[in-house]
Amino acid sequence: MARCFHMYDSGFQCIGENLEPTELCEAHQKVIAFERLEDSIGRKAVLRFVALILLLVLFVIPLFYTLRDWYFGPPVEAQEVW
Repeated sequence: MARCFHMYDSGFQCIGENLEPTELCEAHQKVIAFERLEDSIGRKAVLRFVALILLLVLFVIPLFYTLRDWYFGPPVEAQEVW
């Protein structure tokens, strides 16, 4: 089997044999229990509200100003004089 990938501060590599999925030996492998966070209704609502505001700012407001300038801009004669 291959050697552990852990490097000591002195620069030497660990001489233990590695485990297949982690490529570290049993002494250097740390298993951390992961607990899933509970889904919060408030967090989901806040994220959707922020996403809505960003979509409005990025797409709808510039589209509104573009259409306003196209259809409600000054008449053609006034543009030539200015």
